[in-house]
Amino acid sequence: MSAAAALVRGERAALARMTSTATVYRSAGLGDPDPDTGIQDTTYTAVHADSPFRLGGSDRGGSGSRTQDVGGVEITLATRVGHFPVTVTGLQDGDLIDVLTGENAGTVWRIVEGDWADQQTARRVPIIAAERPEGGF
Repeated sequence: MSAAAALVRGERAALARMTSTATVYRSAGLGDPDPDTGIQDTTYTAVHADSPFRLGGSDRGGSGSRTQDVGGVEITLATRVGHFPVTVTGLQDGDLIDVLTGENAGTVWRIVEGDWADQQTARRVPIIAAERPEGGF
């Protein structure tokens, strides 16, 4: 079997396991100030809507965590892996994933690294749990 044929078979198998759907949002900057409070919430734009998705465990061979500086304090955050079809391109660090259907419906995840490798059967990106934006999507 050729490498190309093996990749196509692997892509089909990976897609079959993506039984959830998710929308990927990217920050579009600050919205208009609230007339009562003057607070400006971040607005978001959907960059991939209703995509097949699978929430995986930690990456094989990876530590399953990232250290992040939050207000001058280093904290360790558990990472998971978000799986998308190979047709989903352009994912970026900081994009938010809103899981719409499936076992983890209602959860939100932040992409830690939007890069991926060649010849994968799915777009696999490290993610961390995130809060739903106060202003919504």
